[in-house]
Amino acid sequence: RSITTKPGKSKGAIFAYRSKSSMIGGRGVVLTSEEAIHENKDTFTHWTPNVYRYGTYADENRSYTKGHSENNLRQINTFFIDFDIHTAKETISASDILTTAIDLGFMPTMIIKSDKGYQAYFVLETPVYVTSKSEFKSVKAAKIISQNIREYFGKSLPVDLTCNHFGTARIPRTDNVEFFDPNYRYSFKEWQDWSFKQTDNKGFTRS
Repeated sequence: RSITTKPGKSKGAIFAYRSKSSMIGGRGVVLTSEEAIHENKDTFTHWTPNVYRYGTYADENRSYTKGHSENNLRQINTFFIDFDIHTAKETISASDILTTAIDLGFMPTMIIKSDKGYQAYFVLETPVYVTSKSEFKSVKAAKIISQNIREYFGKSLPVDLTCNHFGTARIPRTDNVEFFDPNYRYSFKEWQDWSFKQTDNKGFTRS
C-alpha cells in the first residue's frame, strides 16, 4: 500500500536512515510503500514520519537522498517532541512525559527511547494534506501547534525547542518503544483549538 492515504493521488515518499551518522550525511533510502517500511523493520534508526510529495537520489549510486524539504511536504501525520537529557539533573523517564501529558489533556501515541533521552509522537487521527493552493496554510498552522506543544512540555522537561518540526525522528523499533497506545490520536481541529488558547495566553493575535 502506498504511503499517502489520499485516494486517487500518486505515491508519497518518506526517507529512512540506517544510522545517525548516515542521517547527518544524507545517506539514506527513499520508501514509497508501507510494505517497504515493514520489510526493513529494525534495520533503520531514523526516518521522516511525515510524508513528502516525492523522494529521489542526488547521485548515480542512489546513496544520497533528495527531496527532504518543507516545500515538498505532502502529508502531516504526526507531531513529535525531542527530550534531550544532557545532565543528571535533567534525567527523566517515560512516566514523567505521560504525567505532563495528562495535565496537557493530550496523550502521546508513542514514546521512544533515544540515545540522549526520549521522543514522543502525537499521531493525528487523520492526516493533514498540504496544498500549494492554500499557500501552505496547513504547514504554518501545524508549525504553531508543534511549537506550542514543545513549549508546554518545555516548562517542566528538557525539550529541544530548535529541531525541525517536520524533520527526521527516531523510527519505532522492537528495541526502543517504551509506550504505545494507538487509541491516543486526536484531530487536527482539536489540536488547533488548544493551540489557539496557548497563543492567546501569550498575548498574540491570530492571523
